[in-house]
Amino acid sequence: MSLLEINNITKTFSLGNKFLKTNQSIAAVKDISLSLEEGCCLGIVGESGCGKTTLGKIILGLEKPERGEVFFLGKDIYQTTGRELKELRRNLQVVFQDSLSAVNPRLPIGKIISEPIRNYRKLTPSEEKKQVLELLEIVGLSPADIDKYPHQFSGGQIQRVTIARAIALKPKLIVLDEAVASLDMSVQAQILNLLLDLKEEFKLSYIFISHDILAVNYISDRLAVMYMGKVVELIEDIRLIDELRHPYSIKLLSSVLSDHPRHRKKLSSSFDEPAISENGSYGCSYFTRCEKASVLCREQTPLLSSLKEKHKVACPYCTR
Repeated sequence: MSLLEINNITKTFSLGNKFLKTNQSIAAVKDISLSLEEGCCLGIVGESGCGKTTLGKIILGLEKPERGEVFFLGKDIYQTTGRELKELRRNLQVVFQDSLSAVNPRLPIGKIISEPIRNYRKLTPSEEKKQVLELLEIVGLSPADIDKYPHQFSGGQIQRVTIARAIALKPKLIVLDEAVASLDMSVQAQILNLLLDLKEEFKLSYIFISHDILAVNYISDRLAVMYMGKVVELIEDIRLIDELRHPYSIKLLSSVLSDHPRHRKKLSSSFDEPAISENGSYGCSYFTRCEKASVLCREQTPLLSSLKEKHKVACPYCTR
């Protein structure tokens, strides 16, 4: 049994205007199915606005989908209540991109890290402090930091604090939402190495959400490429990353892999609307940006199909 199973998840947001009486909506996540085995890391990569953060919130139970199911430890998190739900939440933690906004600026670091401990465990003050000091050491901070406040730390140090808080209850799964995106390159490498060490030491599983395909490649075991709410390519072995075939996946890689910055193909930041055929159905969402696009792409929505073992892609021209 998988640690996490996501089945046919769809989430739509309304763009309606009460005053103009318009009723438009956009599907941030469209019929996504994924799974994660215990001890593994699934990387989810895509541009800003592709729906990857919304998918992460759905996994965490922070955004309820219109359709689909999320099974964690064999239980549907949206059908679970009471003590069972509390236990699921203990095993499901998160690290956000903006670490400073994720902590209370009025609390010292020791109190911030001990919040989940106080919620789930009945420890004496001395036992609680001992555990916090151990967590500080594990994430590379000094015991002297326990009484300091968030504004006294750098971005990388605060991210270490949020990681310490996330592992305090020894969860099964941590969702890392752009956890290194706002950090300097050298600090990014340090945090990624820390996450890998923690994964091995505590037998953790990760969902690593990022726009940086190189960071995803470094930390992940599997990779899902998202574009406009859909998974357009899925590889179940990160060693296959050099064999990505979807035009969008290739563009993501080409935007970062080059011997010289001048030779890099810059990834457009604009988001085109999906092409709509005459019968009103949506075609491939990448149609207007794809160099291989044909009339078929405009009229039919491609489904994830097996290219070979452990490799699926949603493009008819890639699977022929």
